[in-house]
Amino acid sequence: MKPAAVLVLLLLSLLPAGGQPKAIIVIRHGEKPDDPEALHLSKEGVARSKALVAFFTKDKHVARFGSLDILIASHPTHKGHGQRPRETLVPVASKLKLEIDTPFESKDYARLAQVLFTDARYQGKIVVICWVHEHLPALAGALGVTPEPPKWKDSDYDTAYVITYPEGKAHLKLVTQNFH
Repeated sequence: MKPAAVLVLLLLSLLPAGGQPKAIIVIRHGEKPDDPEALHLSKEGVARSKALVAFFTKDKHVARFGSLDILIASHPTHKGHGQRPRETLVPVASKLKLEIDTPFESKDYARLAQVLFTDARYQGKIVVICWVHEHLPALAGALGVTPEPPKWKDSDYDTAYVITYPEGKAHLKLVTQNFH
């Protein structure tokens, strides 16, 4: 078991029932342009970001939790990479009148998980995390999902992880955004 997963399991064991978020919905940022130097969403990525409003408010697997409470995106790097996760959440934030927190770069997923389980602001909340796909399985593992999901496919922009904590143990459900 990875050290981050061990830490999460230890933290979960120390928390009172209901001490973690009610649900954590993890998505990949919207589509990127073909140009590897491009830093922002493609036109299709912008369209997906707008469609996420309906996904988060009407999809039966997501909307059943109620209104979203917190939006988190990975923080851009000092070279400007990693802007797409925040851009992906902008229409949702605007519609729901929520701020987008960008506390950590994508490589710092274990620190994010630790904060989610130790900061009282997140207890019982519906949290959406938009991240880069390279770190999504490890992020899920750091959030207590065992076994850690397989590598995220480069071409997959449609999957969402819905993580809940019945009886304090992480439960993962894969949900399709059905964007197209």
